[in-house]
Amino acid sequence: MDQSPQTAPPQTASPPSVPTNSATPAVSRKNARRAARRKPPVAPGAPNNGAAVEPKPIPIRPLDGAASTSTPPGNISFVLANSPAGLAANPLVAPPARRWPLWTAVSVLCCLVATIGGAHGTYLGWRGGEQIAPNVFISGEAVGGLTRREARERLQKRFGNLALTVRAPATNYQLTLRELGGAPDFNRAVNDAYWFGRGGDVWRNVPRVLMARFEEHHLRLPVRWNKERLKNRMRAVARSYYRPAHSAVLKVDGLGVHILPEESGRALNVGETLARLQRRYEVGYAAVTATERIVEPRLSAADLVGTDVKIAQFTTRFNRGLVGRTKNIHVASGAINGKVLMPGQIFSFNGSTGERTFAKGYRMAHIFERKPGEEESEIVDGLAGGTCQVSTTLYNAVRKSNEKLDGKLRIVQRETHSLPVPYIASGLDATVAWPSRDFKFKNTLPHPVFLRTAVAGSRLTISVWARVPMGTAPQLAQSEPPKRRS
Repeated sequence: MDQSPQTAPPQTASPPSVPTNSATPAVSRKNARRAARRKPPVAPGAPNNGAAVEPKPIPIRPLDGAASTSTPPGNISFVLANSPAGLAANPLVAPPARRWPLWTAVSVLCCLVATIGGAHGTYLGWRGGEQIAPNVFISGEAVGGLTRREARERLQKRFGNLALTVRAPATNYQLTLRELGGAPDFNRAVNDAYWFGRGGDVWRNVPRVLMARFEEHHLRLPVRWNKERLKNRMRAVARSYYRPAHSAVLKVDGLGVHILPEESGRALNVGETLARLQRRYEVGYAAVTATERIVEPRLSAADLVGTDVKIAQFTTRFNRGLVGRTKNIHVASGAINGKVLMPGQIFSFNGSTGERTFAKGYRMAHIFERKPGEEESEIVDGLAGGTCQVSTTLYNAVRKSNEKLDGKLRIVQRETHSLPVPYIASGLDATVAWPSRDFKFKNTLPHPVFLRTAVAGSRLTISVWARVPMGTAPQLAQSEPPKRRS
């Protein structure tokens, strides 16, 4: 009888049992007791109903590959998940919070108090000394760490004699600050620097002084002004800078009457320049800008555009055989020919001819001369004899003009001869003698007037003309057409 081989029934692995004796060296009894007292958390949403929750077993895991089920139970070592070894193996479990020991906090506090106390003591020692805080500058000059005396000497050496340029649009003036009455206030600047970090609250100054080693502190060097000296010097500059305005004028020559255009003038606004200088100037500036104002002319070229109208003329005769006298009439009449009087101007015969000299072409001729103590004059030879006939002819041309202009060419100065003259009726002459006796009249018209002289044969003719706007004063117009328009 064949016997079939008998096979052993399969063995099932029994779950490892947790040892409860001292056979597990990796788990301490103290940690086991702590883990047993912990209550597992209730899962969210799970009903509790006030029933006691049965504690779950503490999670355990095998050490170092001891998870094989084929290992005999007696040789398997387990660790608690919350133990130090379990925490190292499973980083997802949060470690327990660590607490600083009390002695560490006390040590830190003591160090902090010592540091503050040391800084305060160092500050008080510096505050009682003479040195300025570090990194302090006055107008760019470093004075940090210096005493007040050293800082003052350094500033005086650099800023004691400052040059200053006053700039104007047309020209510049090279001056010094001292010339303009300015003086840097060294004492005030040094005192401000010295008291930086010393005045006020001590606890605020300590960090300011400590931080000054890393941050710069800049101060200005103020300037004291002698206002009277400054004003006088700037007025002198303004007088040098001033250029008067020139109104447009008429020029009369052999080609006709021309308009010379106006020219604006210039001047310094002294008041505004002084205010700007005192308000804006700082030590170290090389120049300041002066304020200029434009001086406008009274008359422009447009004001002189118009028509030339002859107002009046007058003619006298002379003896051409008297060579010297005839020469003098030519020279004197040429000196006043084309003379223009703008509104408000005064004509002077002596001013127009100047001193009559041989160099100008004058010659000897008969003149009236009154000796000291004598009541009557006598005829003698003198330089520029015959000039009075030119002044007399001009006077009568002006007199006739005033008959039309209602005295607008006002006679300012006129004297008569001591003896009758042959070229004019008595009382209508006008004598001249350099430099005292003169013939003058003033143009009070709102437009210019000018003179024309002509010598033809033995006749001397002088005419008075006016440049008037179109359509103005028709009573001045003569039958003869105007010479020219501009």
